Amino acid sequence: MPHTIHAQALEILTRDIFAAAGAPPDIATAVAESLVTTNLFGHDSHGVLRVKQYIKMIRAGMIKPAARPRIRKRFGATAMVSNGYGFGQTGARFAAELAAELGRQHGIAAVSLGQTTHIGRLGEYTQMIAAKGLIGIGFTSGSMFSGWVAPYGGREKVFSTNPMSFAVPCAGEGALLLDFATAGMAHGKVLLARAKGEPVPQGMMLDKHGRPSTDASIVDDGAVLLAMGAYKGSGLSMMMEIIPTLLAGKRPLVSPDFHYGNPTLLLALSLEAFDEDSDFVQQVEALKQHVKKVKPAEGFDEVLLPGEPEARSYTQRVESGIPLPESVWTDLRRLADDFGVSLPSPNAAK
Repeated sequence: MPHTIHAQALEILTRDIFAAAGAPPDIATAVAESLVTTNLFGHDSHGVLRVKQYIKMIRAGMIKPAARPRIRKRFGATAMVSNGYGFGQTGARFAAELAAELGRQHGIAAVSLGQTTHIGRLGEYTQMIAAKGLIGIGFTSGSMFSGWVAPYGGREKVFSTNPMSFAVPCAGEGALLLDFATAGMAHGKVLLARAKGEPVPQGMMLDKHGRPSTDASIVDDGAVLLAMGAYKGSGLSMMMEIIPTLLAGKRPLVSPDFHYGNPTLLLALSLEAFDEDSDFVQQVEALKQHVKKVKPAEGFDEVLLPGEPEARSYTQRVESGIPLPESVWTDLRRLADDFGVSLPSPNAAK
């Protein structure tokens, strides 16, 4: 049975664990907020499921919990940010703020983020840019030596799940947001399926013998994920491996010396730089309404826009709480015990 806990209590618990592990209060708060908000949006694969992973990485010296991002290089409308192997969320938020600032100044901006660990949900940062009235585009990659995805036609791990994200300003709060892995299924979603004891869909994974499998429990036993859209997704994944990685600071791609992490490239485009008309948001809204009016195909109740499932999850989970697989809740309880952190009071969990 899943354990349900309200967002505020879960955020406090997560913050306190990270603080006890050496993160300054503001960093612990920012990372906890990012993870719990991701759970609220329904992307449990990138939520507090990651707390155990992050603590393990801190203990191994892979995450430096007190490290802060800094601008390594500036050139016109571009910048390179070094995160010092601190929490990826801290570096990615800094890079998104900088991209938006440069985008307003120059009309277009590109900011790379290097020396960073797992950044969480890429869409969080493109959405930050869009919330400031600019178009946000993001690409991120992972180490080819800690990857999970086979190239098209192969059966060995080469690529990470290498997501990309697009966010445009729209009417009301938030943005029209698209955020997806170039793998058919993100690695974190396989971990979540394993935590729940559920299978993964057909066509997402091969076992260590190169045979199709739906058994999420074998994810750490030689399994390999497949790219989305066959050769198209494989090609996108390769581009994601190259562009954000090398622009974040040159490192040998095909070498065990490649450091673990999520090199990221964020772009910000100013609407005013391309057109003086002020109806961009209205045109986006018109397109959204046009798409929503399309008659649903057999087997569908309605046509959903990018971000609609997340918005509905957020509304529901703010009210009823966040359901956590029992294994994830057990991990959090054990970490709280390890660090002497108090668990939420009974009325904070359901």
